[in-house]
Amino acid sequence: PSHLNNTTPLNAVIAFSLAAGGGVLIVVLGALAVTAFRGRIDAVPSVRLALRAGFALLLAGLASGAAMIARGEILIKQGHRAEAYSHAGFLKWPHAVTLHAVLVLPLLAWWLARTPRTEAQRTRIVAIAATTYVVAALAAVAISLARA
Repeated sequence: PSHLNNTTPLNAVIAFSLAAGGGVLIVVLGALAVTAFRGRIDAVPSVRLALRAGFALLLAGLASGAAMIARGEILIKQGHRAEAYSHAGFLKWPHAVTLHAVLVLPLLAWWLARTPRTEAQRTRIVAIAATTYVVAALAAVAISLARA
């Protein structure tokens, strides 16, 4: 409800502050993602893959957050505030899973760089981890939509 509750002046300030912060995050993280995708990363292939996959999943997380807020706002405008509070978070698990990939995948690549594995092996491990993340995110979306 914190993202949707504007029933009192304090709640409205909190909700609009969250919305403004979300807007700033979308702009900043979107710019960083564009940089990652355009190839301006001076790093080994495993790190580049980790950053690109992490940012792709992060953008999916931001989109799922925007979808939840949009759904909540639509329900509120239709006069269903209680339903908005209880059902707007229908994508919270995919949102959580995807948002953290941008931290986990580069951390994995960093850790692998400190092992005796070859770069090809490290890149393969990061690719497997990224694929696993995508499968987990898709499973979370499927489960969330089935329950919605």
